[in-house]
Amino acid sequence: MLQLRITTVLTIVFAAISEALFAQSTPLSESLLPNTTQGFFAISNMDTLSEHWHKTQLGHLLADPAMEPFSKDLRRQFEERWSTIHDRLGLTLEDLKEVPGREVSIGLIAPAPGKAALAIIVDVTGKLDKAQEMLDQVTKRQLERGAKRRELQLEGQPKPIICFDLPEPEEEKEAAKSRLSGSTDAEEKPTDPTADLTRQAFYLLTGNLLLVSDNLEVFSGILARLNGEQSDTSLAAHKPFQIVMERCRKDYGAGPAQMRWFVHPLGYAETARAATPEHRRRKGKSILEVMRNQGLDAVQGMGGLVDFASENCELVHRTAIYAPPPYEKSMKMAVLPNEEDFTPQPWVPRDIATYTTLYFDILNAFDNFGSLFDELFGMGEEGVWEETKLSLKEDPNGPQVDLREELIQHLGRRVTMLTDYQLPITTSSERLLFAIEVSDARSVAVAVEKLFRNDPTVRRREIAGQVIWEMVVEEGPPPGVPEITFGDVPAISPAHPPKRNKPHEEEEEEEERKPLLPHAAVTIWSNHLLIASHIDFLLKVIAPAKNNDALKDDVDFRLVEEEIEKVAPQEKCLRFFSRTDEEYRPTYELIRQNKMPESETMLARLLNVLFGEGKKGVVRTQRIDGSQLPEYQIVRRYLGPAGMQVTSEPEGWFLKGFTLSKEAE
Repeated sequence: MLQLRITTVLTIVFAAISEALFAQSTPLSESLLPNTTQGFFAISNMDTLSEHWHKTQLGHLLADPAMEPFSKDLRRQFEERWSTIHDRLGLTLEDLKEVPGREVSIGLIAPAPGKAALAIIVDVTGKLDKAQEMLDQVTKRQLERGAKRRELQLEGQPKPIICFDLPEPEEEKEAAKSRLSGSTDAEEKPTDPTADLTRQAFYLLTGNLLLVSDNLEVFSGILARLNGEQSDTSLAAHKPFQIVMERCRKDYGAGPAQMRWFVHPLGYAETARAATPEHRRRKGKSILEVMRNQGLDAVQGMGGLVDFASENCELVHRTAIYAPPPYEKSMKMAVLPNEEDFTPQPWVPRDIATYTTLYFDILNAFDNFGSLFDELFGMGEEGVWEETKLSLKEDPNGPQVDLREELIQHLGRRVTMLTDYQLPITTSSERLLFAIEVSDARSVAVAVEKLFRNDPTVRRREIAGQVIWEMVVEEGPPPGVPEITFGDVPAISPAHPPKRNKPHEEEEEEEERKPLLPHAAVTIWSNHLLIASHIDFLLKVIAPAKNNDALKDDVDFRLVEEEIEKVAPQEKCLRFFSRTDEEYRPTYELIRQNKMPESETMLARLLNVLFGEGKKGVVRTQRIDGSQLPEYQIVRRYLGPAGMQVTSEPEGWFLKGFTLSKEAE
C-alpha cells in the first residue's frame, strides 16, 4: 500500500513537472513571427481573459439582458470585420472559439514592399482534438467554396503542410472587370502584378501549435524559427519590439499580461493598405506619404500590455512609444517637457466630461511647422509657409501681424483641453475648450485683435467685460485678402497660392474644406488664451450663471488623482482625467439615434475619415444599429472614472492609464 501511494505521488509530481516543462517549451508567438511583422496582437490565455473580462463592469453591462440586442449586433460587427481574414485564410471566429488552450496571436506582416501577409498562431495545448475537428470543418468549407486542397512537404518538416488554392472573391472579379472596361487605351489599363497568382492559405498542426498563414515564405519562416533556426529574424529579436516590451515589463513586473500588442505605425498603415483590394483603396496622395516625408517614421514602434480586472482597476494599460532622436522636419515639433504642476486651474468647472493638461513647447513647434504646412497646403512647394507669414506681416490688406514675435513667443507651455456636451444630444452637442497659458496677456490680446478685427467671418463681442471673438457664418473675404479665419485648418492661406493642375481644382478644394471649429470663440482671460468650440461653453468657464464647484474638489477627480500619484515614474508631461459616464454619453446617444456619421464630434469625423466612402457628399453608413439600445441611464451606472499619464523619456514616451470601478465611488 505504501509503495502504491509513493508511486501515485511520484506519478502526479512527474506529470506536474512534465506539464510545466512542456508549457515552457511552447514558444511565445513573437519568437516565431518575423521581424517584418507590422502589427501584432496576442492573448496570453483565452480562459483567463474571459474570466477577468466578466469581472469588469463593462462585462456585466454587456451581459445585461437590456444590452442583448446591442451585444448581438456587436458580435455581428466583429464577424464582418473578420470577413477579410476569413477571405484570406478561410477561418471564422466561430472556428477559433473552442481551439485555444493557451496563447492565440495574429500578425500583419510585410514580406516585401507593397505586399501583405497574415499569420495566426494558436497554442492548442489540451485542445488537440478540437483543433483537428476545426481543421476538418475548414477543409469541408473550403472545398465547398471551390478551393483546391493539396499537401506540401517542406525540407526538414516531418508533417506535410495543408495548402488551399482559394478562388478569387466575386467582388474583386467584378471590380477588376469594371476597371478594365473603364480603360480604353491598352497602355493605360490597370495591371495588378499579383493578378496571376492564386490566393493560398496554409495550415499545419504541429506539436501543440496550430499555424495558419496566407504566405508560404512567412509560413516557412515560422517553421524554421520553431525548429530553432533564424531566431535573429524574429519579431522578438527586433530592436523596437524589444525596447517597447522591456519598457512596459519594467513597469508591469512578473507574470504574463492578459494581452500584448505592437505596431510599427507607418509600416502597419502601408501594409494594411497593401492588404486592401485595389478598388477599395482611397485615391490620391496618401497621408502616409506626408507623414513619412515629415519625419514621422522616427516612431519605430509602439506597443503595450493590457489587463482587465487587475490592480484594483477595471482596466490597466501600459504603452511605450519608441521614437529615438534625432528628429527631422515636423517631427521636431514633438517636444513635450516633463513638469510638476498638474493641478486643475481654479476656473475649471466640476461638471465636465474630460480634462487633459499637458506641457508642449509651442514656440519650438511653430519654428518647425513650415515643412508640414508647405506639404499639406502648399502642394509640396517649399517656402509657402514663410511667404504666408510675410504676407500676414506686411500685406497692407492683411492683419499686419508678426505671428512669432507678437503672438507665439508670448504663449506658455501648458495647454489644457476640456470637453463636455449640451443637452439634448444632437449631432452638434459636443463642446471643446482649449486653454493656453500666456506670459504677456496684453500682447497676446493685441495680436489676436489684429488677426480678427477685419475678418468678416469673425464678430467682436463684449460679454461680462470680456472681449470675445466669435466665428459667424457670413460671406468670405474680398478677393486678394489673405484668409485668416481661426476656424479652418489651416486658417490662413498664402499670399500667392501654388498653381493648380486642373481648371476647377481650387474651387473643388474650397468646397470640400470644412472648418474644424465652425462656431469657435476666442478670448484672453485669467492669463490664458481660450479657444472654445462654442461661445456657450466659453461663457460657462469665464462667466458662469452660478457658482460652479471646481474640478479639483470633485470626488471622481480625487480618486483618479490618488491612483495617478501611485504611478511610476512620477515625472510626466501629460495628465488625463475622464468621467467616462459623461464622456461616452454623446457617442452612445448618437449611435442610438443612428446619427453617428452625421455628427460634428471629433470621434465621428475620425470614423468618417477611416471608414467613409471617400467620396464628396457621401455620408458614411452607421455600421451598428442603435435603435434597440436601452436608455443611457441603464448604461452609465457601469462606467467609472478613468485616468492616464504620459512621461517623456530619452527615446520616446511611456503611457499608463486605468479605469476605476464605478463602485469605487
